[in-house]
Amino acid sequence: MIPQVSIITVYYNNPEDLIKLSTSMKNFLPKDQYEWIVVDNNSNQNLSALLDCTYLLSSENIGFGAGCNAGAKAAKGEHLFFVNPDCEFIENCISTLAKVSEQNLIAGPQVLYPDGYLQLSFGPFLSISAERHTKSLQYRERTKEVQSWIRNEAPQNPDFVSGCAMMIQAAIFERLGGFDEKFFLYNEDVDLCKRAQQKGIHSAYVPEARIQHSKSGSAKHNLDRASQEYRKSQLLYYKKHHGAIQNLLLRTYLHLSGKMPSQ
Repeated sequence: MIPQVSIITVYYNNPEDLIKLSTSMKNFLPKDQYEWIVVDNNSNQNLSALLDCTYLLSSENIGFGAGCNAGAKAAKGEHLFFVNPDCEFIENCISTLAKVSEQNLIAGPQVLYPDGYLQLSFGPFLSISAERHTKSLQYRERTKEVQSWIRNEAPQNPDFVSGCAMMIQAAIFERLGGFDEKFFLYNEDVDLCKRAQQKGIHSAYVPEARIQHSKSGSAKHNLDRASQEYRKSQLLYYKKHHGAIQNLLLRTYLHLSGKMPSQ
């Protein structure tokens, strides 16, 4: 039987999170509704014997986007649901998301921290002005003002939804060529939504569907590397989607602030 949804998770050295995700899937998702594909990016601990899934083992850490693409190639579902290992299901959100995805939309659920606060799991495409505004919101994410805005005024069709929990039709994902594997970590989700919008495929924020995300992924164990990868992905995004002036402004800022990544 072909599953409605293929859940794809890229795992790298956060085994406790992955086991929690597995438990939450068993607790909330009907088994006949989905398949689970785990792409192990050469982690220290192979969990294949502990998980009920299709377990793909990479010989090296190929990055998040490439890992997702590898999972998508093995998927059989009509919809692909990319879910980070540090997420947990708190309800069966995949039915609701699939109905939205069927409308040729990239669907993202409402994302909560374990303590119940809402996350900024959507936003505008990257630009100098947009990033300043988004940074301001992120600094104030837990304030009553921003929490109320997310809960009551969040855009139904933001520019992008977060790749921590993102559903898309398999046929559309293939048509877009999947994630750009030049993005090793960060902003591959923004780039995918940008390229989709250029083809008339928009994103949808779906607060009726909820998932929990602890942000305890492997990147937190090496913050310097994570920062370097973020800046590399930021530079790549601007190179792909912006002109000379925005690129010059970004590079000037990174040089002056000492944040230009090493090659």
